[in-house]
Amino acid sequence: MEQDGLRIKLSVADRLYPLTIAPQQEEGFRKAAKKINDMIQDFETVYELRDKQDGLAMCAIALAREIEQAKLNETHEDESLKETLAQVYNALNQIG
Repeated sequence: MEQDGLRIKLSVADRLYPLTIAPQQEEGFRKAAKKINDMIQDFETVYELRDKQDGLAMCAIALAREIEQAKLNETHEDESLKETLAQVYNALNQIG
């Protein structure tokens, strides 16, 4: 990363992580760290987790699932849109 970037420290799972980021990325990083910490706390409440590592693993699984599900939904929506456009195209061709 560039030397003139913004230096911040994020606390995730009771550990500090120093980062050098672009200033416009700060809000996103801080929100991400908060979301991770909130998720870990939720998992610790719902499940009897032994340590923060278990909470981090559960958080990673949950976030990866969200990403993969979004990709699957997007692919499904793209296919549906393609089918609709094909139907419109065919209907227009029949008219003209």
